[in-house]
Amino acid sequence: MPRVFLASSVLAAAFAFLAAAPAAEAQKGDLGSARRGPAPSGPAAIVLYSDTNLRGTSVELTGDQYRLAAAGFNDKARSAEVKGGVWLLCADANLKGNCEYVDRTVRNLGEIGLSGKISSVQVTPYDKGPRSYDIAFFADTNFRGPFLGFDQGEASLDQFRFNDTAGSVLVNRGDWLVCANNDYRGQCEFLDTSVSDLGTVSLNNKISSFRKYDVRREGPWYKPVDPVYPPGGGGPGAGGVRGEQTMFFPAPTHRGARISSRDGAATRFCQDQGFSEAVYKAPGSVLSDVLCR
Repeated sequence: MPRVFLASSVLAAAFAFLAAAPAAEAQKGDLGSARRGPAPSGPAAIVLYSDTNLRGTSVELTGDQYRLAAAGFNDKARSAEVKGGVWLLCADANLKGNCEYVDRTVRNLGEIGLSGKISSVQVTPYDKGPRSYDIAFFADTNFRGPFLGFDQGEASLDQFRFNDTAGSVLVNRGDWLVCANNDYRGQCEFLDTSVSDLGTVSLNNKISSFRKYDVRREGPWYKPVDPVYPPGGGGPGAGGVRGEQTMFFPAPTHRGARISSRDGAATRFCQDQGFSEAVYKAPGSVLSDVLCR
């Protein structure tokens, strides 16, 4: 199950609850009710505990605290419960010394080298945060607004009420295929880096599914060309480039996934498209540069 984290952009001076957006923005205002599990939400808030596993005495903070000594909690925190927002935790006052970003609960601050050492904290925008999810989708451009974070793909974003909602995507680890329709169908784009405005790849408010893309196993990603179908064969999704007696398929896929290049796979693919055989395929673990006649 993915870890889901919803948050609003935050400023050091003010931390308000996310307001439901009017009219056309109503869907984005409903995101809070779609969370799975105990995920942080609402205004920025963090609780520091004197013992590990969220035990002992505690102090709750909803804004920047440049000197925890003023709150009587200097160098005392050994665990932290993130209730909302992304937090910068620092070993010295005024956000100096060893600092780490956190966007979720940490039951033992020793894991990030800050057990009994925190002297100042600051709430920050997510795009300056820990980038802890492999991929995160934001409702607005420039990594702002409510967001969902995942470590694995999803065949449909409907269940999170985030279908056709993302305006930007933060890629922290791995390569991804993001698609306009459920089950990795429709227009798909290969992403190996963050996109601050999905409009630049014609996917603003259009993403419905996404999955990890293994380049070593599936081969290089080629954006599908406009399909040309042979007489009496083929069909939607069989895109290729037609010659006088052949059809060339640079990177055949099935439901958005590359096709394994096991024995006979190229010929079976060509026959599915209405041809008699494959006369060439490039070497590799997946079908590539297949020529059918």
